[in-house]
Amino acid sequence: MQPNPLYKIGVADVRELITRNPWMQLISHPASGPVASPSPVLLAPHDRGGDSEPIVLETHLGRADGRLHGLLQPREGGEPHRMLVIVQGDHGYISPSWYLGADAGQIPTWNFEQATLTCDVEVLDAQANLETLQRLVTHFEQAYAPEDGVRLDVDDDGNRGMAMGTIGLRLTVRSFDAKCKMSQNKSDATRASVLAQVEASNPGLAARMRAAGADAAASRQATAD
Repeated sequence: MQPNPLYKIGVADVRELITRNPWMQLISHPASGPVASPSPVLLAPHDRGGDSEPIVLETHLGRADGRLHGLLQPREGGEPHRMLVIVQGDHGYISPSWYLGADAGQIPTWNFEQATLTCDVEVLDAQANLETLQRLVTHFEQAYAPEDGVRLDVDDDGNRGMAMGTIGLRLTVRSFDAKCKMSQNKSDATRASVLAQVEASNPGLAARMRAAGADAAASRQATAD
């Protein structure tokens, strides 16, 4: 992504983006060619949350996907496998017809938030894989079916058999490129006009635009102080 300090977000914002958007793309480039797999991803219990600490993620793939990514064979020299993980937040088209004043006449664009994470990959053993599956199921059942949600019993032989068809992954983020582009470079009047247009059709994007606007205002105030 093209660098622009105005849109850049830091590690705390990336963790928050991950928490809000746990459905991600896992991308590898083994010798057979590039591979991408969508998967649910959570911050791992090993993630310490500090700004100076690496982000740590947990997820799983079907064993067939793991094979396509080349994760079932060790790399030469004992180097860890690498994956690119893409976290996509709210996004939407922005028409220049919504721009006012000096902003009028500019080209169309797209507001979005995204992080591209370069990760070292650890393939988990069978027990850690089961525990990861249990945490994933618990998290999403609590979020989407809190009244009658199911629980993954790691001591159940059937669940253990099912887990054999998957591999658990711990991903340690070694670097990332992340931005939140939400019309911060436009005038207050233009941002208000864009927000009014986006509100009805894309409320999630509208909420993120408000949050980005508040963050930008707080940053300007801190600089002024």
